[in-house]
Amino acid sequence: MAEQQMYAFLHCEPCEECVREEWQSIQDGRLRWEAYDYCPRYAVQACDRGWGVPPPEVRERIVAREGTVHLPVGGPDGVSMALLREVYGLTIAEVMNARATGWRVTPVEARYLAASARDLEVRQCLPTRPGRVGSVGFAESRTTGRRGGRAG
Repeated sequence: MAEQQMYAFLHCEPCEECVREEWQSIQDGRLRWEAYDYCPRYAVQACDRGWGVPPPEVRERIVAREGTVHLPVGGPDGVSMALLREVYGLTIAEVMNARATGWRVTPVEARYLAASARDLEVRQCLPTRPGRVGSVGFAESRTTGRRGGRAG
């Protein structure tokens, strides 16, 4: 979910001199978005920024400028359904629809999802504390109390 901060407001109607820019980036492993508006006629500027997926109106303008990337969802070559739910706040029904049709993302979101999937894969392979379920290495057997899990 997006965290958002608004720093100023523009005048009511944009004029032909208004400049509007929106972009996304990945900072410190997090998805970041920023929007900037400037009007030289009225000497007004505003910036809006936040973490996560941008608000729909900002994302629509980014998509119009940069296009989208179609990603498969689920399976060995697709984006994890859990990751998609976490990043976009989708319902289970929306995720199931995305599983069937794929998911369209901005190029920056595609890089973020790929990096997040790699990080998740690495974390799942790293050892946790010894003796805990899911750790790599020897776990203490529940039946024998000995390391290595073999009786005898």
